[in-house]
Amino acid sequence: MFLLLGKYYLADKGYPERNGFLTPYHKTRYHPSEFRGANPRGPREVFNRAHSSLRSCIERAFGILKARWKILEKMPKYSMYDQNRIICAAFALHNYIRLSKVHDPTFNVIDKDPNFIPPEAISDVAPMQEEAQQLGTNEMTKVRNDITTSLMIARRRHDS
Repeated sequence: MFLLLGKYYLADKGYPERNGFLTPYHKTRYHPSEFRGANPRGPREVFNRAHSSLRSCIERAFGILKARWKILEKMPKYSMYDQNRIICAAFALHNYIRLSKVHDPTFNVIDKDPNFIPPEAISDVAPMQEEAQQLGTNEMTKVRNDITTSLMIARRRHDS
């Protein structure tokens, strides 16, 4: 797996804590439905809520792209280089259509529900096997803790 320094995969708690995978805090509220009518209590919940919100945005974006551009469903047969170019082209075309303000049925569905995530968006997401080697646990724990600290500082500034 190829990772850029300082870049991480935003992964759910089904993935092992290992180098390059930023997972939420375990045994802490995570899903948006768990926060309805209640604010996060403590730094771990603040991080998990932000993590969940960001994952939802990413899943939504890729779900919309996969619904529109069927080529994205069969990506493994292409080289990583070609996969990258296809994804960038799909985003460019998506953004062009969006910015051109042309009547588009896909955007009508999306605009009616800002939380809409097409069902096929997460159909290919599967957690890694538990026996996967847990590399970089300390590094990723530090990254998560540093982000949590930054979120808490920003929250305090916003509240004062």
